[in-house]
Amino acid sequence: MLDCLNSCEGKSLFHDFELTYIVADYRNKQVTIQLKSPRFPQNIHDLKLFGVQHFQMEFAEPWGKGIYVAGTHIKQDGSIHSMEMQLNSGDLVTAEFERAEFNGE
Repeated sequence: MLDCLNSCEGKSLFHDFELTYIVADYRNKQVTIQLKSPRFPQNIHDLKLFGVQHFQMEFAEPWGKGIYVAGTHIKQDGSIHSMEMQLNSGDLVTAEFERAEFNGE
């Protein structure tokens, strides 16, 4: 999956997907981000992060209310991947993790 994340990143990965919920499993170091497809709103997908070392989400809404992904950037440093997902509210979701899976379209 990370090959797909990295290769698609320049193509506005998850652009216009609706962020529906986030679940953190502290004990197992996993985070699941649920996203709704802009093309097929009935399709809800899970972005699962494993081996999570850092996860943070803002709720400041500096650009106003918004629940849609404006852009996502993924980079890799050794075995750790970093993700920054910006919402159309201006808020950021950031994570550092070992691997990811996405049950995409």
